[in-house]
Amino acid sequence: MEINQQISKEITEVFDQLKGIIQDLSDEQINQKPADGGWSIGQIVEHILRSSSGIPDQKVQTYNRAFDEQVPAIRSLFMDLNSKFEADKSLLPRQESYVKDDLLERVLARKTKLVLDIKDKDLTLLCMDMEFPKLGYLTRFEWLTVIATHSKRHCYQIEGVRGNFGY
Repeated sequence: MEINQQISKEITEVFDQLKGIIQDLSDEQINQKPADGGWSIGQIVEHILRSSSGIPDQKVQTYNRAFDEQVPAIRSLFMDLNSKFEADKSLLPRQESYVKDDLLERVLARKTKLVLDIKDKDLTLLCMDMEFPKLGYLTRFEWLTVIATHSKRHCYQIEGVRGNFGY
């Protein structure tokens, strides 16, 4: 499978998973905060949306390593559900209250934007706009893997919050 189709499929699946997890919740459930002071489901969804707004690829270049070399490290980092991370301030949720239908529209719009952006890009190029902490510069493919894997991690988090509340 061509790499653009591969990552497009992964992005589609994770955003469809996110939609499926929240679509049967009420606005009240979306906004309920866990007793441990964690984020509400709505805040987690906003964080996913903020962190998946695009990739830093205004300046790109060719290089001499595999386009997916960092994928195992990315997956290992985000799928270690016992590890906790502090989100960059720019990615923090900014609202206290959310409307489920609004979030669902935004999830669909984000998925559509990402899939359209992926379609015709050379995903093997190295993005030089910013480095990923501890991994350095990533290819477009690797940045999209960050988006997909990070979003999947938070889908598990939402499922945990739902389970803790019994819905």
